[in-house]
Amino acid sequence: MFPTFLKVSLLSAAVLTANTRADTLLDSINQTLATNPEILIRTTEADARMDEITQAKAGYLPSVDLTAGIGYENSRNSTTIGAFNAGDADSKDQERTRRDASLIARQMLFDGFAVGSEVDRQKARQASAAQEVCSVAGNTALQVTQAYINVIRQQSIVELMQANSAEHERVVELIEKQGRKGRSNEADVAQAQSRLVLARANEISAESVLRDVKTQYQRLVGNLPASYTLPEVPAGTPASLEAALKLGTEIHPVMKLASADVQAAEAQYEASKSAFMPRLELEMGANWDTDANGGKGDTYSHVAKLNMTYNLYNGGGDKARRSQTTKLVNEAMEVRNRARRQVEEEIRLAWVAIDYGSRRLRPLEEHVVQASKSRELYDKQFLIGNRTLIDLLDSQNEYTSARQSEINARYDLLFNQFRLLNSTGSLLTAMDASLPVENDCGVKVVAAR
Repeated sequence: MFPTFLKVSLLSAAVLTANTRADTLLDSINQTLATNPEILIRTTEADARMDEITQAKAGYLPSVDLTAGIGYENSRNSTTIGAFNAGDADSKDQERTRRDASLIARQMLFDGFAVGSEVDRQKARQASAAQEVCSVAGNTALQVTQAYINVIRQQSIVELMQANSAEHERVVELIEKQGRKGRSNEADVAQAQSRLVLARANEISAESVLRDVKTQYQRLVGNLPASYTLPEVPAGTPASLEAALKLGTEIHPVMKLASADVQAAEAQYEASKSAFMPRLELEMGANWDTDANGGKGDTYSHVAKLNMTYNLYNGGGDKARRSQTTKLVNEAMEVRNRARRQVEEEIRLAWVAIDYGSRRLRPLEEHVVQASKSRELYDKQFLIGNRTLIDLLDSQNEYTSARQSEINARYDLLFNQFRLLNSTGSLLTAMDASLPVENDCGVKVVAAR
C-alpha cells in the first residue's frame, strides 16, 4: 500500500507574507497556464492542425474551376486556308481578338483510399499536438508547484535563522552579564560574539535565497502574491507503485502523444499504397469561345466523362515510398517504447523519493526533539556551571542544523508527492486545474484572467 505520509503536517506557518495579492497554489497554476507562452504556442499548433484535417477532407468534395481569357490570336489552319482559297479572306493567316471561358467540375470517385488515409493521418497529428499541450501544461504546473513550495520552504528557513540569531544574542547578553559578575572572561565573550556574527551571516544568506526563489516564482507566474497558503496533496494519488505504473502508461500525455504518432505513421503507410491503384474521376464542364482558331463567331462544347489515371511505372519511386513509410511506422513504435520507459522511470524515481523521504523524515523529527531537549538541558547546566560555553553554543547549532534538515525533508516530501502525480499524468486533473482553451487534458476551460 501507499505509505501513510500523504497528509503531511508541516511545522512552519501556513501563511507567509509576500508582495501583491493572495494566491493559493491552484490560483498560481491556473494563472500560469493561462499566460505561459510555451502552452499558447502548443495550443496554436494544435488549432492549426485542426485546419489541416479540414484541408485533407476537401479531397472528398468536388472542385470547380472557372477560366476566362481575352487576347490577340494569329491562326493558320485548314479553316483559314479554306477561306483564303474560297476568296473569302485576303491571307492564309487570320488575326482575331479571341475570347474564351470554361467551367469545369471534377469529383474524385476513387483514389486508392489516399484521401481517407490522409484524413486519418491529420487527425492523429492533431491528437498528438493536443497531447503535447497537456504534457507541457502538466510540466509547467509542476514547475509552479516547486517554485511555490520553495518560497514557503525558504521563508521557514529564514524564520529559523532569525530565531537562531535571536538565541545567539541572548547568549551574548548572558555571557556579558556573567562577565560583569566575574563568572566569564573576554575569551567567552569573544567566542559568543563570533558565533553571533556567523548566525547573522547565515540569516542574510537565507534571506538572499528567499529573494532568489521569489524571483523564480515571479518569472513563472508573473506576480508575487500577498500570501502563500500551504498546499495539500490532492486526492487520487496511486495506492501502490504498480497502480502508478499502470495509470502512467494509460493516461500520461506523453504516452498518448506517442500512440498518436504511431497512428499517423500507419495512416501515412496506408496512403502510400494508393500509388499502386487507379484513380477515377468524374468530370463535367462547358466551354465557350468566340473568334478562336481563325474562325468567326461563337462555339460551344459540353463534356461529361469518367477519367481514369493509372500510373504503370515511375522509376520505382512509389515502391521506395511504401518501404520508407514502413520504416517510419517502426520508428514511431520504438519512440513509443522509449516514451513508456521514460514515464516508468520517472514514476519509479518519484515513488522512491517519497518512500525514502517519508522514512527519513521520522528520524529527522526525532533528531529535532532530542536536539531541543539537549539545548534546554545544556542551557540549565551552563547556568549552574556544569557545561561550558562551547557546549551551549554547539547545542544551539545542532538544533538549528537538525531543524533545517527537517524543514528541507518535509518540503522535499511534499513536492515529490506532486511530482508523482505529474509522472502519472494526473496532476492537472487531481488539482482541478483549468486551461483557457478547449483541450484533451481532462480539465475545465475558463477564460484567462
